[in-house]
Amino acid sequence: MTNNGSGYIPRTLRVAAIFCAFASIAHADDSAALTERLHRAAVISSLDDALLKPWHLKLGFQLFDSKGKAAENGTIEEWWYSPEAHKTVYTSPSYTSTEIQTKDGFYRSKGVPSAPYLLRLILQQTVHPMPGEKDISAAKPGMRNKTISKVPLDCIMLSQEIKNHTKSIPLGLFPTYCFDHGSDALRMAYDFGSQMIVLNGLGTYQQHNVAIDQTVSWNGVPTISGHIDVLQGILVKEAGFAPSTDLEKIDLSAVKVDYKVIYGNIISQARPTYPERARANHVSGSVVLGAIIARDGQVRSLKLLSVPDADLAIAAVAAVREWRYQPYLLNGKPTEVETTITVNFNIGS
Repeated sequence: MTNNGSGYIPRTLRVAAIFCAFASIAHADDSAALTERLHRAAVISSLDDALLKPWHLKLGFQLFDSKGKAAENGTIEEWWYSPEAHKTVYTSPSYTSTEIQTKDGFYRSKGVPSAPYLLRLILQQTVHPMPGEKDISAAKPGMRNKTISKVPLDCIMLSQEIKNHTKSIPLGLFPTYCFDHGSDALRMAYDFGSQMIVLNGLGTYQQHNVAIDQTVSWNGVPTISGHIDVLQGILVKEAGFAPSTDLEKIDLSAVKVDYKVIYGNIISQARPTYPERARANHVSGSVVLGAIIARDGQVRSLKLLSVPDADLAIAAVAAVREWRYQPYLLNGKPTEVETTITVNFNIGS
């Protein structure tokens, strides 16, 4: 990696699953100040900022099995000219494809499904780890100070209004971003109480913060890690991103489909584990999730819409993330779907 600026931050966070250690969120600052801080962090940590000069990134990744043991590895390379002109190449034993974004649209290798969720996630954590302005503005941020591995952090959660829920929401249930105390340097991120992302080896490139290493864990078990092997400026013109004949144009817009329709496309449905604390307290109810299902049938994103209990929400998300669907066809072509998913928890079942 080419390091232009202040150099690397030597501190390294070594963290196991710590969601349960968090109590309810504390509003240490007013929402407006926290929102402004999130906006600043989003700008300073994004490599896809329109003001940056063209660059080439090579990211090595390591996938892990369900027990946290190293499985396959590979690389993700991106050549970036502008938000409307960039190229990404995924290379691994189980998935290889080329993607190109142009002003005319998005293109991918013919007949190849979208990249697996974890590969997209590790690339996102490198290039654009913070949420977009729309997500930040739509949330109600709250902050709590934490010290992890002797490193003081300011953790800000983007809370959403939830139907049928009156209790305090635990920090980490919604997207949560932890920064070096008093700064805009992103160090950790949480989602759904179980997914944790740790960013280490912080440096700067073109005056933007970059994490050299990222590790994504689920319930304390690593799922994927990434390391920047190359990040350097390049001389390239926008015309160099014209799609070749072995790529096909992909419509990235999601089609809204009723949950009853998409339910018939399920081919693999993991049953959620009833949380012991919820069972002991006789807590039951339905967790309703907003979902995006990718063209390959994988659940690409989830949003909590209605939650009777935080433990039930976490259990529902953990199960639904593993669900697989038959690709939804529109005019004979696999199409991304926006829908809702309901997970019912009944103590007697």
